[in-house]
Amino acid sequence: MYLMALTTIVIIGSGCKKQSNTNSNNNNIPGLPPATQTGANTFGFLLNGQPWVPSGNNGSGNNLSIDYDPGIRNGLFGIIAYQVNSNVDITVGLGIIDSLNFVTKAKKFYLSNNKTDFHFAIKTNDCSIIFADTISNSTGYFEISKHDKINRIISGTFEATIQKTGCIEYKITRGRFDFKF
Repeated sequence: MYLMALTTIVIIGSGCKKQSNTNSNNNNIPGLPPATQTGANTFGFLLNGQPWVPSGNNGSGNNLSIDYDPGIRNGLFGIIAYQVNSNVDITVGLGIIDSLNFVTKAKKFYLSNNKTDFHFAIKTNDCSIIFADTISNSTGYFEISKHDKINRIISGTFEATIQKTGCIEYKITRGRFDFKF
């Protein structure tokens, strides 16, 4: 009787499938904050495949700050973030330098050396690359997915590939930001 009950439990148990812990949701990336639209004051991306979020302090203030000003050049929005660790210090700046006031629904801004509506800069111990470098090759986008002037929330996503002679190539993927302004 005992053997029969044990066999029944094993047979029933073998038919159960354990839930997988993997989540195929692109929003769930280990090491990055979720891509939210709630004003969570978060920022992060994958830098050459590795999670990058602001961290540490270099004595120059907060490691994450935004600039939102609807009164300059039809509205501008910028993010400055840095990461300090024992190997390398990295500072990243990105944003829209014109026409934010006209964004009322999701809108993508594209990065190129010839356009000035979206800018991207990265500075490390070894290299400094800005969008206007004539010797750089930079592509990417910056998308505002939510611009809520009433609740004062701005959020979105971004990706970029930044290259410059003498520097390594920086691939920024799965970028996300979500701020109260």
